[in-house]
Amino acid sequence: MSSIEAQQPPAPASLRSRAFRAGSWALMGHFSSLALRFVGTIILTRIFAPEAFGILAVVMSVQVVVTLLTDIGLRQAVIQSPNGEKREFLNTAFTLQILRGFFIWGLSAIFAAGLAIAMTHHLLPSQSAYADPQIPIYLAVASFSAVILGLQSMKATIAGRNLQMERLFVIEIIAQSVSLIFVILLGWATVSLWSYILGMLLSAAITTLLTHCMLKGCSDRLGWDHDASRELFRFGRWTFLSSMLSAFAANGDRLLLGGWLNAQMLGFYSVAYNLASVPDGLVGRVFGGVSFPALSEAARQQPHRVPEIYFRMRWLMDAALLFIAGFLFSAGSAIVHLLYDPRYAAAGWMLEYLSFGLLFARYGISQSAYLAMGRPEYLTILSVTKLISLFLFATVLFYAFGVQGAVLGVAFHMLPTTLCTFYLNRKHGLNSLRLELGVLFTWVIGWLIGIGLSKVIFACC
Repeated sequence: MSSIEAQQPPAPASLRSRAFRAGSWALMGHFSSLALRFVGTIILTRIFAPEAFGILAVVMSVQVVVTLLTDIGLRQAVIQSPNGEKREFLNTAFTLQILRGFFIWGLSAIFAAGLAIAMTHHLLPSQSAYADPQIPIYLAVASFSAVILGLQSMKATIAGRNLQMERLFVIEIIAQSVSLIFVILLGWATVSLWSYILGMLLSAAITTLLTHCMLKGCSDRLGWDHDASRELFRFGRWTFLSSMLSAFAANGDRLLLGGWLNAQMLGFYSVAYNLASVPDGLVGRVFGGVSFPALSEAARQQPHRVPEIYFRMRWLMDAALLFIAGFLFSAGSAIVHLLYDPRYAAAGWMLEYLSFGLLFARYGISQSAYLAMGRPEYLTILSVTKLISLFLFATVLFYAFGVQGAVLGVAFHMLPTTLCTFYLNRKHGLNSLRLELGVLFTWVIGWLIGIGLSKVIFACC
């Protein structure tokens, strides 16, 4: 039996069981990741002042924007394509992945140099978060992680394609744990943000190394196949356009606020945003890591099952996110009071406002369905809508109501995108009024539980 044949996925009849198994591993892995993230955040807020998190927010936002600006959907193309496990296809994708890593680093270095020049000529507001003179060098060094991650083995993508999640999540937890310990120890010893920057590089290096050592499959090779590259670029042209737009849509809040707020206020927002994004990231990664491969396999082999699989995942995902949204709305201030020292109290009301964003985040799984059905252009439509509404909502509400208005604008900017999703879903039978109304009660349950917990926390602390 050839190595390619040995990697073929099981029969379609086992799709449900494999999706359930993959989802179970995803759930365990991301609960572990969530615990590490909470512990790390609590410890690091004792080490660093709020201003440090404002600077990190700028660095991370710029890096993510540059990364998404160069996204040509290599992972999605390998998972979705019928040729995704052919050797020449994988070699071409691996070569492109490496080139992209160096390209990201180069673009980030150019941006860092431009930022340094702007600081030298006093072109940036002196009170904004962008004014810190260390940001350019932080950005140039941190972005080298893209080069390291570009060397990841394609075996990780194949494992995701075949819903073999076990070792992927082990790799993730190992890399996160080691890097977090490193950041805490070095940060405690130096009280320097370099500990965080170097921790990013360490995490990237561990992840890349383990994808080569821990995963089964053929070794990666550089290579180029004309037909494979043409397919990758054909799929990636829509993903590239969508990612270019979503780069600003996903990070535009921090880019905008960085120009309006000082580092301390941006630090409060960063803490609140990170807390609000934890449930979205946890639920989204659990279902997203399973939904796209499962929907893609169904679209390839049993297209009529796509709506069935989609709705089954939506029921669980919607109920979870709505419950958490209600809980955070009533308990946000209490959670910040419990987890952080008094310097971070302002993050409480921001967290409560940002909880409304989870009402719209639950529709993100629709994008997996669009990619699985070979309609990446839909993501471009959604990204354009999201980008316009973010800058419009946040800007108008900021100048009308100040910081509180800007945070509310960020929380509700996904409303137009959600309406657009309903329209696109209608073409493929992916709308359900019963689903939309049936899960709303979970928000009320979460809100009531949050009220009770808040009273307990403020009474005891």
